[in-house]
Amino acid sequence: MSIRSLVKRFVAGSAPDPAVSWPRLLAGRVVIGRGTKLNSASLSAREPNGCSLAIGAESNIEASLVFERANARIAIGSRTHVGGGTLLISASSIEIGDDVLIAFDALIMDHNSHSLKFSERRHDVRNWIHGVKDWSTVAIAPVRISDKAWIGARAMILKGVTIGEGAIVGAGSVVTRDVPAWTIAGGNPAQVIRALTDEERMVP
Repeated sequence: MSIRSLVKRFVAGSAPDPAVSWPRLLAGRVVIGRGTKLNSASLSAREPNGCSLAIGAESNIEASLVFERANARIAIGSRTHVGGGTLLISASSIEIGDDVLIAFDALIMDHNSHSLKFSERRHDVRNWIHGVKDWSTVAIAPVRISDKAWIGARAMILKGVTIGEGAIVGAGSVVTRDVPAWTIAGGNPAQVIRALTDEERMVP
C-alpha cells in the first residue's frame, strides 16, 4: 500500500462495506450475488421498513440506490453494469434484468416525487424538514428494464416505463413510454428511431 493510500485511509477512514452495512440498513432484506462489485455504490432509505434489494452475480454497480418509502423494491440482475452518477430512486419497484448496460448519470425513477396539483404539494418542503412525506397524492408506477438493454449516458427513465429486451436508449433521452424490444429510441420525449437488424440482435 502506498503512502498516499495510507494517509487517505487514516484521514478519511475505510469506506463502509456494502455487504455488511446494506443488510443492516434494510434489516437483512438484501441479496448480493457472487462476484458482484459495489465499490463506489451507495444506498440510502428515507423509510427503510420493508424495503428490499436484490442484485445478481457478476454485476458492477456504481450507482446511488435510493428507497423513498416503506416496502419499495430494487432488483438488478446478473452481469449488469450501472454506471457512476446514476440514480435509482424507488417508491415502489425498479427492476433491471440480466446483461444490461446503464451508463453514467442516468436517472431511473418510479414516481413523480410531487403532486401535479399545487394545493397538494405546497407544503412539501416544510414537511420534508420534519421528515414527513404524503405519498397519497403522488403518481407511482413500476419501472422495468429488460434483459440485454442498453441505456445511454444521462438518459431519464420515468415512472411506468418498460424497456424491452435488447432495446437501446440514446444518451440524454427522456423516456416517458414503453420502448419495444430490439429497437433504438432517443429524444425528448423518446421515440423509436428504428428496429435493430437481425445481425444486431444476434446472441452468441
